Amino acid sequence: MPTRIQVKLVTEHKKYLEEQIQVLEPVLGNIKNVVTKSKAWLEEKTDQSSVSYIELSQELDTAATALLDVTSYILSENEELVDVDGRTPSLAQSTLEPTKTETPDQSESTNQVTKLVENQEEVFTRLGLLESSISCLQSSIQKTKEDTSEINQWRNNFVTEKNDMELKIEQLTKKQKLNFKNLRKQISEQDNKVKELNKEIESLKEKESKSNKTLEKLSLDMKEYENNLLKISKEMQDHADTTESITQEIKRHSDQMSTLQEESYKIKLNTSTQIEKHSLMYKLLQQRLMPIDKLIQIFNQNLETREKRITKLENIEDAISKLSKDLNLIESRVCNRYACYVQLDEHTPVSHGSIISTFYEVREYNGQHFNQTTGKFVSPHDGLYLVCVTLNEREDKQIIVGVRARDEWFTTIEVKCANTSAAESVVVDMKKGQELYLKVFYADKGAALSCYNSFTIVSL
Repeated sequence: MPTRIQVKLVTEHKKYLEEQIQVLEPVLGNIKNVVTKSKAWLEEKTDQSSVSYIELSQELDTAATALLDVTSYILSENEELVDVDGRTPSLAQSTLEPTKTETPDQSESTNQVTKLVENQEEVFTRLGLLESSISCLQSSIQKTKEDTSEINQWRNNFVTEKNDMELKIEQLTKKQKLNFKNLRKQISEQDNKVKELNKEIESLKEKESKSNKTLEKLSLDMKEYENNLLKISKEMQDHADTTESITQEIKRHSDQMSTLQEESYKIKLNTSTQIEKHSLMYKLLQQRLMPIDKLIQIFNQNLETREKRITKLENIEDAISKLSKDLNLIESRVCNRYACYVQLDEHTPVSHGSIISTFYEVREYNGQHFNQTTGKFVSPHDGLYLVCVTLNEREDKQIIVGVRARDEWFTTIEVKCANTSAAESVVVDMKKGQELYLKVFYADKGAALSCYNSFTIVSL
């Protein structure tokens, strides 16, 4: 087991060597980098334009001077520990021999320490290693001096090249300054153009946002109109089917008329032949001296049957003429259905029992029958009316709106959550002059509808 004093001495020397290593590490690292660069430059492994001879020589000079400075600094600090021959004494000698500046108390302590350290051969071997390392540093210093002499020789050979390079560099710097001025002008002009383009882009973005909002509204309107058009197209198809059925009936009646005309013509021919026969009979009766009364009775009977047949034909002709008039009316009829589209305001507050009467837009087709002040629709004629309602809530509050006409509730629509929609449609049978409107069946306090609320009224 080592004694306490031995441990103390070894730790102190270890700390001293660690400090010297910290001093030497950055210098040695710089020397290694410069040596690798010089090897690569000599072997032409790197790009010639990246590292010049002057820069490389300056780096070698700085590395050599730094190494010399560090070694001189270490030697100056450790002059007391170095012999005349340049060797460091052993640990025992350094600890046993007191320095000139030591006090008498310190000399007594060192004498005591020397008596304890005399038998520690291991410490001597370690200090021998330290001496060998210092000798290696001195040899490296000599090598660096030789390298610096060679570098100085190279420097003298390339002084002229350095001057030429400086002239070229001055010329290039002048050209670069001119180019930089031109580039600055171009960059300033481009910056101004970029600012103008940014302003135009911002204005275009605002226009695009506005157009997107209008397109969203138009898409909702288009969806509603498409639904209405589908319903109207179905109704038109039904009317077309009815017109086809009526035309088929008219054709059938016309066929019947043609057959009746042919029969009437045949009857006329038969009556003419019968008259001829009666005339012959009359003559024969006259010849046979028959009484005149009987002949008159027979003739009157024939006339009555003829008049009945003629009246039937006239009735058939009247029915055909009426049907032809109806057919002309159906063919010449133009379908002018009434339609009304109403869109609510962006912020429409509602309350229980109120009638919705604030609108953003009202569009009517084939007449004006919607009162914008009261919010009521007055039917222009008797018939069926399709009512489509879409509600959109602004806040998380409950709203129930109903379609009311003839003092009756036909349907109700309910919304509860913010930014949600609800839709409903109903067919109402109305007479001319009756009113139809949207009434709030229930609403929480502070409830309001948004601009996406609308309803449509179409006559069927």
